[in-house]
Amino acid sequence: MADLMDPTAGSPAGSAGNDGGPTNSGPPILCRVLLLEDSGIDADLVREHLLMIDDHEFDIQRVETRQAFVDAIADGGPFDLILSDFDLPDFDGMSALAIARDRLPRIPFIFVSGMLGEENAIEALKKGATDYVVKLRMERLQVVVRRALVEARDRNELADKRKALAESEARLRFALEAGRLGSWELTLATNQLRVSSICAANLGLPGPEAIPTYEQLLGRVHPDDREHQKATVQQALASGSPLDMEYRTIWPDGSVHWVQVRGRAIYDRNGKPTGLAGVSLNITDRKKAEERQLLLLEELNHRVKNTLAMVQSIARQTLRAAPSVEAFPDAFQSRLRALAQAHDLLTRRHWQGASLSEIAALTLEPHVHAGRVRVGGPPVNLTTGVAVSLHLAFHELATNAAKYGALSAENGRIDLDWEIARAFQPSAHDTAGGAVRNGAGALILRWRESGGPPVVPPTRRGFGSRLIERGLAHELEGDVALAFEPAGVRCRLVIPLSSRVSPQ
Repeated sequence: MADLMDPTAGSPAGSAGNDGGPTNSGPPILCRVLLLEDSGIDADLVREHLLMIDDHEFDIQRVETRQAFVDAIADGGPFDLILSDFDLPDFDGMSALAIARDRLPRIPFIFVSGMLGEENAIEALKKGATDYVVKLRMERLQVVVRRALVEARDRNELADKRKALAESEARLRFALEAGRLGSWELTLATNQLRVSSICAANLGLPGPEAIPTYEQLLGRVHPDDREHQKATVQQALASGSPLDMEYRTIWPDGSVHWVQVRGRAIYDRNGKPTGLAGVSLNITDRKKAEERQLLLLEELNHRVKNTLAMVQSIARQTLRAAPSVEAFPDAFQSRLRALAQAHDLLTRRHWQGASLSEIAALTLEPHVHAGRVRVGGPPVNLTTGVAVSLHLAFHELATNAAKYGALSAENGRIDLDWEIARAFQPSAHDTAGGAVRNGAGALILRWRESGGPPVVPPTRRGFGSRLIERGLAHELEGDVALAFEPAGVRCRLVIPLSSRVSPQ
């Protein structure tokens, strides 16, 4: 209690003691005071001592009763300081303190009483009072008020900063979650890795605890990308340049995914790197879209070259089959329109699914009408991506047949059929042999050419072959067998049944 009773105790550095401290060179600080005091003389005494604090300007609102105090507190002031007598006719200081702490917990509350025993003073401080001043030593009020205001201002600034920091962190978390960004931090001294839940999910892991170290992260990186990942990290630490890399990861189920990582090195005051911090993003869908877009662009360039050859083939076949020269234009234009419809499918089916029969008929319609192609199989539903991929494959096969294969000869023909095979059931008509992989079954398609010129296997795989053997197998997650047999080209596709490929 000695500190509280000493009139100079707690004076800030440079304070002149009882005169309330040094004079500030700047404008006075406005302080709004709620004074609970029933004695006019004592209220004037408090006001006079407050005016001695010459670097503050006090705006005092005096109340005398419990109701007036409650109303002032309810209105919220706003107040910077509450001064209260301890003994009042219809009220007591402890009740006033309880009301103030409940409604305005951040406002300093100081008792100014004619008689306040040590026991009451201790109890008041326990219940949240900032300090107290005995009226017989009113000169102490200046020091107590100044100290209370400074401490309150510091506490409020700290609380505001903490609140702003918490709000900023909440906004950051929201932004990271909205952008599906995972956050991570690596400590070099211990190789400890701290990751967020989203960052762990980007690696296919259930939670942050599943990847506590950098070594365990490297274990998730695709072996072909591991050295690149380590070298990029070392370069960022050595040069101070931003970390920005993409690499493949292997999930616990064995699937391969892409992740993009960005970050910066953290340095101590001596410029030595102590860690790395940044964000991660699962970019698997983007990578697949980029690969698909590149394939489609190459296909577009390739298709422009093939279109003229296709038109020439259709014109030649139409002219041979036309009963007269006059009948040629209509038949020719009809087949050109069918060819254009097949091209339009790439965009027109972007938002729709299709049946396998529709895709086959639309792609091969110019030749079906000429009686050169037979198509058949059970009803099968295809999603947009599968429909477009199969359209591209059929188009490549048909183009090759028109330029070099069965459709380039008058008596050549094509058989396109398909069936649904269940798991581990060998196909009855599958000349290539083999069994369907484990699962719900598969769609098996067969393309067979006959009656054309003898087939000579190509010395190298062109774009069409790559599209079918690699692109189609990757996109449909199936198996492709393309054979250039002397009697005619054979192509066999095995596509697992799923929500993308399903029988009706």
